Amino acid sequence: MNSAYSQANGNVTRTFILITLFVGLVSALFYGMAYYFNSPILIFVGVAMSLVQALIAYFVGGSIAIAQAGGQELSYEQGPQIHEIIGNLSKIAGIPKPRIFISPDPSANAFACGRGPGNANICINQGLLNILDKNQLEGVLAHELSHVKNRDTLVSTVTMVLAGVISFVADFGFRSLFWGGGMGNSKDDNDNKSPFIFILYILVLILAPILSTLITLAVSRQREFLADASGVVLTRYPEGLIGALEKLYASPVASEHYSTATNHFYIAPPKHNFGEKMSGLFSTHPSIEDRVAALKKM
Repeated sequence: MNSAYSQANGNVTRTFILITLFVGLVSALFYGMAYYFNSPILIFVGVAMSLVQALIAYFVGGSIAIAQAGGQELSYEQGPQIHEIIGNLSKIAGIPKPRIFISPDPSANAFACGRGPGNANICINQGLLNILDKNQLEGVLAHELSHVKNRDTLVSTVTMVLAGVISFVADFGFRSLFWGGGMGNSKDDNDNKSPFIFILYILVLILAPILSTLITLAVSRQREFLADASGVVLTRYPEGLIGALEKLYASPVASEHYSTATNHFYIAPPKHNFGEKMSGLFSTHPSIEDRVAALKKM
């Protein structure tokens, strides 16, 4: 039987490997563009662009996520029970108590954001408070505090930024091709390119965004398993989180603040009104069956 500690350690290792692959993919894409266009400056442009986007995400990414969710800060007088639960769990986890926000969204969900334990936020949808009992709410909040303790929120933001960079560069590469892109190339240079190099470059441009999406989803899924395991360590009561997950996944209410950019922040995949049904391969979260089965093994 797997313990919560072994489950957490295994997921940390797998997440590190996936993020390493992601960084390698970004580097390979920039290198391929620089080589094809015979323009080494593209490498430096790519690095500078990545740094700027990463800094924006690092310093204000959490505030943007809260604003997009319509969250309003919850005072102790407005929600003493929630403050006490989060305060007690934060002490057990050994981290500062995060700021607490409530979103009027009627869907049952919650998420954590921020650079790390020192400046973290937890946003709870009103719909979640409407359907969970105290033990189930404690399980959800322990899950979110685990994201904070493990710095998953920072990892998630960085991964999202890298995915955005890959999509932007791939789009730029295609536009350069169809507009006769020459960045550093003369006409003779382009004519001397072998067909194999051209085909390889096209394949890189097509596959890079697809691979980056799959890696993003895989990183998100591993983080959810890790937070489930770590949350159980805090509460010592797996049934609370199991019951909460079953209600969250079964809830029919769609989110009023649905966005593909923030899906991976939530404890359960947000529902939307577009009528789409994503397959398990393209889901930002593990299936409810896999998450419950993992928790029951603890």
